[in-house]
Amino acid sequence: MYQLQNDYLSIRFDGQGRLTWLENRKSGHGNVIASPAADSFKMVYQQGENWENVVFGSRQQYQVIQFDDRIEFRLSSVKTVDRTVAIAITLSVSLKGEDLVFDAQIDNQTDALVTDFCYPQVGVLKTLAGGPPALLWPRQSGEMIRNVGEMLSGITEAREEANALTMTYPGPASMQWMALTDGDQTLYLGGHDALFHASELRAAGSAKDRGAITLIFDRFAFIKSHEQWTCPETVLKLYTGSWQHGADDYINWAGTWRPHHQKPQWIRDMQGYFLVINKQQYGDGLWPYDTLPELYQLAASYGCDTLGLFGWYASGHDNQYPDLEASDSLGGADALRANIKAVQAAGGHVTLYYQGHLIDILSDYYISGGHRNEAKSRWGVPYYEQYNKFHNSAYLKHFTRKTFSIACPSSPEWQELMHKKVSFLASFGPDGVLYDQIGGVPPYPCFDESHPHVQDKPSLSMSLGRRKLLDTIQKGTKEQNPEFGLIVEHITDLYSAYIDCLHGINARPDKSGLRSDCLQNPDRPEIINFPEMFRYCFSDVIITLRNKYPYLTPQVANYAFTFGFRYEMELRYLADREQIRADTWPEWRRYSAAVTALRRRYWPILGSGVFLDERPLVNRNTAVIAKAYAKENDLAIAVWNDTASRQILDIEAPGYRFREWATIEGTARELPEQIDAQNIGLAIFEKETEHV
Repeated sequence: MYQLQNDYLSIRFDGQGRLTWLENRKSGHGNVIASPAADSFKMVYQQGENWENVVFGSRQQYQVIQFDDRIEFRLSSVKTVDRTVAIAITLSVSLKGEDLVFDAQIDNQTDALVTDFCYPQVGVLKTLAGGPPALLWPRQSGEMIRNVGEMLSGITEAREEANALTMTYPGPASMQWMALTDGDQTLYLGGHDALFHASELRAAGSAKDRGAITLIFDRFAFIKSHEQWTCPETVLKLYTGSWQHGADDYINWAGTWRPHHQKPQWIRDMQGYFLVINKQQYGDGLWPYDTLPELYQLAASYGCDTLGLFGWYASGHDNQYPDLEASDSLGGADALRANIKAVQAAGGHVTLYYQGHLIDILSDYYISGGHRNEAKSRWGVPYYEQYNKFHNSAYLKHFTRKTFSIACPSSPEWQELMHKKVSFLASFGPDGVLYDQIGGVPPYPCFDESHPHVQDKPSLSMSLGRRKLLDTIQKGTKEQNPEFGLIVEHITDLYSAYIDCLHGINARPDKSGLRSDCLQNPDRPEIINFPEMFRYCFSDVIITLRNKYPYLTPQVANYAFTFGFRYEMELRYLADREQIRADTWPEWRRYSAAVTALRRRYWPILGSGVFLDERPLVNRNTAVIAKAYAKENDLAIAVWNDTASRQILDIEAPGYRFREWATIEGTARELPEQIDAQNIGLAIFEKETEHV
């Protein structure tokens, strides 16, 4: 056994580099490793026709070198099932304060291509403090998976990879960190990859060993022949305290690479995004240009202030990308410009849709040479995605999937085209543009060697290419006007740094009362939406609450208010048009508008304050959701009783003095003792000052 120890952690490894002992020395809970993971690492490489030559860490013979605060496990070559190959690996672990840091070096002296490097593999874990851990999982805005070990034991291939949760980064994983929480104990595992290799986050379990959990990072390294590659650091913390302490480490690391820019004021003040498909893929012209003023009035009645026009072009939504032009059947270009101006004169804002990811393989652009810019798979053929829009027709549903290839964002030609299209879109007079899908789709590795991928790595083609693409588009929008906005779809830390607002997905309320039920029954395996995960790390990112319906339920309005999302509504089909014109949900409409009015009254802190989650507050009744926002000396605590019964309201903010309680009905100078079911409120505090 090999050991590292300081005031924070006691660590042991076996001769195969597997973690066998992990103890938070300040907790008294002892070792949390139930048994070693199967391997310290796993590597996959391509050689000749075989793309799945596998090297398992448990089958190697290591030279181990122990230093005071570091251990190295060295391999001069590695063994597969039937051969030895000249790939040298050094696995390193070091203890730096409260951090256990994993890194590795690989020297590929063969003609092989190393595709996967799975390291570290942290486990097997079953508990941190005697209970079943919950997993914080960065899918889009975040999820909490209660009793994750039990859930992993029951996962079948019909849901995910057998007995494992997996997702790629960047997108749909929004960040490179995950955590386990159990009582007052937290295990944080964060990747610090500033090149953003395409990778996979994995939480693996076992059908035979119920409750088992192993946390793994798999980097798609694409280490070429005779290349030396350093694996990005991974940081492990095991500590007594909340998950936010580990997240602070990720926030600080992100600050070393994440740029900031000034967002347009109208986007910073935006309350809601009213998404409209003017013309559908199947040709139905639902909202001609002269209906834009009507649409804005409908939007405003729900508390939304921005129209997002999709399918505003002649071909209809999800057709002919990137060859878009104004639609004569909807009224023509002059009518589009005139009615955008009419919305703006009424106090609203308008964005126009453009597609930054898909290329219609039937478009003139594609046929006349645009195919040069598509991403290619290892087979040398394009990646294809298919989309079809339907509402009443079973024929359309089953047999009309439209085929698109995807663009390689590393292509300079594609970057230039997307930059030029900003001017085209701006010519119609909108306040901004939405470039769809480029904020976090899966990181397709591109194998087209004619594209200038960073380090010639397919695994950097999407992440670094898209970062450059988004920077190019962002600069293009501000060349038009500093107030010209850029919105993109999906949620990631990397791409969100280059945009003004995210058209968010996977951020939605759960079934009413689910959080409260799970807190009362920690053994219950359950997935809870946990948006505080991304919001805490990057509270400056403006995100809409994706809602595919032509209405806002009170629960959706309350969720947006509590967690700091902007409203979103979608009018996509004929029934949507008929229902919203008939004012089918007048009570919901009035409620969502009232919530917007409440939010606007306290917008200086809710709109530009820092989302601190539960950090500065004490909430003694966790059936009530309470989230804090801070700006200068003010603190606002948004509270929401998302249960079916009245709840006791028992919150305080140490170091702050209560000032005001606000609801949609008005304000009071005292905190109420209770809050009714499905009600929200805002408690305003101010920092206490000491008098000398």
